[in-house]
Order: sequence, then structure tokens, then C-alpha cells
Amino acid sequence: MNRRHIIFTVLSFYALVTTCYSQPIASSDKIPVLDKTKSYPEKGFEWEADVSYIQLETSKDVLMGRTCYLRHISDNRIVVADKISGDVFIFDITGKLHAKFNQKGGKGYTILSSLAYAESEKKVFIVDEVYKKIYVFTEDGELLRSFKTPPKTHVRRIYNFDKNTLFCYNENTSGTTEPTKPYFFISKENGEITDYLDLEIAKIEPRRFSVPIRKNYTMGYAWGNNFPKNCKFGNKYILANRSMDTVYLMKQDKSLTPLFTQTPSVKSEHPTGVNVGMIIHNRFLELFVESYDFKEAFKICKSGEKWDPEYSSYILDLKTGEFFKDSNKSRNSVRWVDIPENTDAGLKQPWRILEASKRGMIRDKLLKELVPKIDIQDNPVLKIKKFK
Repeated sequence: MNRRHIIFTVLSFYALVTTCYSQPIASSDKIPVLDKTKSYPEKGFEWEADVSYIQLETSKDVLMGRTCYLRHISDNRIVVADKISGDVFIFDITGKLHAKFNQKGGKGYTILSSLAYAESEKKVFIVDEVYKKIYVFTEDGELLRSFKTPPKTHVRRIYNFDKNTLFCYNENTSGTTEPTKPYFFISKENGEITDYLDLEIAKIEPRRFSVPIRKNYTMGYAWGNNFPKNCKFGNKYILANRSMDTVYLMKQDKSLTPLFTQTPSVKSEHPTGVNVGMIIHNRFLELFVESYDFKEAFKICKSGEKWDPEYSSYILDLKTGEFFKDSNKSRNSVRWVDIPENTDAGLKQPWRILEASKRGMIRDKLLKELVPKIDIQDNPVLKIKKFK
């Protein structure tokens, strides 16, 4: 799990979180409650999985920066995109480049806030939070159309839902006391809202705060990566955000099933929240509890120190509703990735692999065999785990 780091100007959360799918609890009508103050029985969990590594093509035209992240993976395609530079790379499942483009600037996007890839339609949808627009491109980067996000909304993430619709996560990062419906669906043609999920949040807490440094001068801080995450596995979605106590499963028919709730509330005086990890074997849900206490962060940042709170790792048995403290602190997680069910995937930087190899820290036989083929200048290696 990535740790949080304070840079002088920005407080960034690198929360471990990803995505998940599961069958809802069938044995009980009672929603499990995670008491974050309680001591749960400790248990070690080892997940059996088939692991594979894919070297992504590297050439003078295909070079990824360190801010490139995995956005989509299927049996046929891998999509990696860079929020800052605006690069979009589409590979086949062997790692060979299929298509690429960069339409940042000019009449294109200013920042690649979120990306949804409609594989069957061969289209890429990109959200630009700065101009509150969604751009629709072909795989080769031809702009087909663009449209404004719905009025009075703050669309932060989009997901490919069906051939006509995008699923949106709506959050005002400056905070608001206005009741907010955080999840809705929009038309792929014109961006008009077609439906809402029956969920409403009374108050959204801000993600930014300012620290007075000296007279007439303040320094701004912001949560870097949204915490917790909403996740998509196959055609099932985990809906988790730091303004809701309850985490839900949404299916393709838009039905909602509460998976668990948490106490103390995320609205408590010193809030903690649950990062949702991954559902393993369609039964066990990984959870990571971390603090995001603005008051504590403000105090520590003002003193010039680094705020680096501890996290706790739990497992929820979705069949029985029982919680366990995970003694292994499992780290199965993907961030904002549209990914097949029961699958974990992530990019591994070549320099990290080579450094680990020099130190004799690589135990994985497949990765060991790959080391001689890796150059430090190469693009990342994609690791995929398919749980049995």
C-alpha cells in the first residue's frame, strides 16, 4: 500500500484502493458493521492466484512518464494514460501497441482527469475537470465530439456503463453543505443526465485547506488521490466515498446492495475511512482503514512536520458478515481501473524491478526470468493476478 507523503505545498494521499465485485450477503438481512475502534481476531490470508507479466512495448514513440497509470484492462486490451502529459496508450494483451494519441492543448483537454474506454465501440471518453467537459475520441485520437458536464455538478470520474451511457462520480472537492447525489448516469451523445442512483449525501467535506505561513501569506494543501475509491470489476461496481458510512455494490441493472457500514462515522470529529480493496474468490473483501483528520493534518503541517498516519488492514467475510484483522496486510488493489472480475493488476517500474533483483529480493520465478530482458529505460511491466 502506498503511503501518504507531505510535499511542502501539497498533502497527497496515496491510498490503496481498488475494486471489487461480489455476490451480496445471502445468509442475513443485517448489514455488517465495521467498528474501527474494536479489536478483531487476527488471521493470515493467502490468496491463490495465477500470475503473469506483460512487457509493454517501448520505442521512441511509446515512452511513458512516471505519472502514467493503468486505466483499463480486459482479455484483449490494456489502456495506460498520463493525467499530466495527456498521453493515451492502447496496447493489445501481449503488450504490443495498438493505438496512441495526445490531444492536450488547443481544442483538446487541458488535464486528463478521468478516462473511460468503450472497447466494443473503439472510443475513448476523457473528462477535463478544469473546463468541466467530456471529450469523445476514436482510438487514434480523432475528436468526434465534446460536451459540457451537467450544470452544477463536479464530475470527477467516469466509467463505461453501456453502449449509450457513462456512469459518473460527482464530488465538489471544495466541500459543500448542499445535499449531493454523488452517482448518476449521462448520455454518451450529449452529456445529459439520464438517471440517478438513489443515494444522497447531506454534506461533502472539503479536500483542501490552507495553512498560514507568515503574515498575509498562506500555503494550500489538498488530498491528492480521492479517498476512498469507487471501483469497477467487470459489470459490478463498489461505491465507496469518504462522505458515506455505507459501502454499496451496484450491478449492471443499477440495483444497490449495502455490503457493510462503519462506525465511528466518517463525519465524526476525528474521521477515519475505509479504503475498499478487492473481493477475493467472490467472498472475502479487503478493507484498509486510514485517518483523514483535517484538524490533525492542519496541526502537523503547520508545525512543518510530515503527516504519515498508520493504516489497518481487515478482511470481511461476505458470507458470514464477520470481520478479521489481516495479519498479512494484503495489498491487492488497483486504482480507478476498469478491470475484469476477480483480477488484480498494476504497473511495475523497470528500475524498481532491477534494483530488487540486485538486492536478491525477487522470489517470483516468472519475474526472475524476465529480468535479463528488462532495460532501465523501458516502459513499465504489467503484473496481472487472476485469483482462483
